[in-house]
Amino acid sequence: MSTANAIFTVERYEFPYLYKFPGQSSDERILFITRESDIILIFRQVMVALAAGTIFLAGVAVAQILRNLVGESVGGMVEVLSAVAALAFGASGFWWVTTLWKKSIALITNKRLSKFIYTTPWNRHNLSLPLDMIVDTGAYSKGFLQAAFKLGTFTARSSAASSGAATDDPGRVNKKYFYIENVTNAEDIHHYLHKVLFVFRQDWQKLDDFRPFLPHLKGEARKEFMKKYPEYWS
Repeated sequence: MSTANAIFTVERYEFPYLYKFPGQSSDERILFITRESDIILIFRQVMVALAAGTIFLAGVAVAQILRNLVGESVGGMVEVLSAVAALAFGASGFWWVTTLWKKSIALITNKRLSKFIYTTPWNRHNLSLPLDMIVDTGAYSKGFLQAAFKLGTFTARSSAASSGAATDDPGRVNKKYFYIENVTNAEDIHHYLHKVLFVFRQDWQKLDDFRPFLPHLKGEARKEFMKKYPEYWS
């Protein structure tokens, strides 16, 4: 990838992760990059399709009522308009949810955790957590969708804390967390990051050629694959 913004258009991220992202420092290397599971995108697209179908059926119902009250021509016009509105909503909805899914990504680098979250196809916010501020990590499933489709959430807790503003407990401390949600390999990310943090705390310079995360290869298969890349170690 030649430009930083090109990372948001990649269909599938492949090893080695030689992409560039906005704000990346010259000596920063991507160890892993991901986005939400395809299942989440399909679920959102189905919701858009159901909403578009509801618009069309509601329009057909109104058109039928108008046929009975004022005539065929008005009812037919309303039916056509409802079909156009349903198609326009479906097309724009599909584009909207697909664009947000594709552009919203999370990264692990040799310096930090970072994620870009798009709230519209044009607006985003960027969150980062330096490796030296990570206290601990975890992985778990929450909610019906994650349980049904075997997805998970990875979380890293930061050493940063702020005094809580809760009126009933002014001394409360709210911990800061970094999340990567709706992924199929949350536990693997959790275990991998522990290895990264161990090396980082022993000698952070060793992360410059540390093995990037390979989510779909384990054990001997991973060892055999990594023989093609002798420049990495782990």
